[in-house]
Amino acid sequence: MTEINIRIPVEKDDLSIPFTDHELLPFIEKHQKEINDYVIDQLEDKDGAPHLSDFSISGLTFYAENIEGSFRLHFKIDRQFCCSDLSSCQMDYIDFKFNKSNDSITLTGSYTVWTIQ
Repeated sequence: MTEINIRIPVEKDDLSIPFTDHELLPFIEKHQKEINDYVIDQLEDKDGAPHLSDFSISGLTFYAENIEGSFRLHFKIDRQFCCSDLSSCQMDYIDFKFNKSNDSITLTGSYTVWTIQ
C-alpha cells in the first residue's frame, strides 16, 4: 500500500497551530489534483472516469504540544457513465497524520479501497 505525502508551506499568518478543520480545508483543496490522482491510481475499476469531489474534514485531533495530529478527509468518488447517461458516487475517506516542522506541515496518509466481493 502506497502513502500520499503532502507538504503545506506555512507562512507567518497562513495557518497557525492549533487550527480548525475549516482553516485547514482550503490548504487541502489546493492539493485536490494530487489527492485525486493518488486515489484514482489505487482503484481497480476506473469505469466512469472517477474523480473526487465534496471534500470535508472530521476528527481533527492534536498531540504532542500541538505539533502533531490526525484527521479524516472525506470525499465522494464520482463516476459518469457516458454510454448509459448514468452517474454514481461513493463516499470514502483517507486518514491523515500530520506534523509541523519549521515552516511547513507534512500530511501523510494511505487510501484503502473498500470493495466487498
